[in-house]
Amino acid sequence: MLKNDSSTNYITICDEICVFNEEDSTGAITKCVIPEISTIYSNENFAIATETEDLDSGVYFGTADDISTAFDGNVLNTPDDSNSECSLGMSFKENHVGMIS
Repeated sequence: MLKNDSSTNYITICDEICVFNEEDSTGAITKCVIPEISTIYSNENFAIATETEDLDSGVYFGTADDISTAFDGNVLNTPDDSNSECSLGMSFKENHVGMIS
C-alpha cells in the first residue's frame, strides 16, 4: 500500500511524513526515514534545532534607504529616511521564524 499509493497511504511522526524505505522493508516489516524533529534528545545529540538570540540573517527588506541600520544592534541609532511611511523586515532561512518579545 505504501509503495503503490504513497499519496494516500503513508506514515507520520509528529505530523511529519516518514518517507517509506522500500529497500529495507519486507512484507512483514515497514521501514521509513524519520524526519528531523526537534526534541530535547535530537537537539542535544544531533543539533536538529538550537535556540539563539542572534537571528540576524543579514537579508533585509523594506522602504527605508538604509534598512540595515534598524538591525545593527544600536537601538539609539534610528534609520534616516524621507519616506512618509516606513516598513522593514528581515528574512530567515527556510523553516525558521523570528519572534519579537
